Amino acid sequence: MTEETDFSSSGEWSVDEWTKEWAIHVGKAYHCSQCGTMVMVTKGGVGVMEPKCCNRPMVMVGKQDDIR
Repeated sequence: MTEETDFSSSGEWSVDEWTKEWAIHVGKAYHCSQCGTMVMVTKGGVGVMEPKCCNRPMVMVGKQDDIR
């Protein structure tokens, strides 16, 4: 009575899609627009990274010049 489900056509994410979207990459930097604190990812992993400072979400920095 066990049914096997084909996830390839059901709109479910593949492992590669899931890993790409949820990977925390080394080198990404975040900046607090209120106090100027910087945070950089030094160890990667899989999950959700939502750094906060001064009770506000930190902004991801794209390039070094984006800090100003």
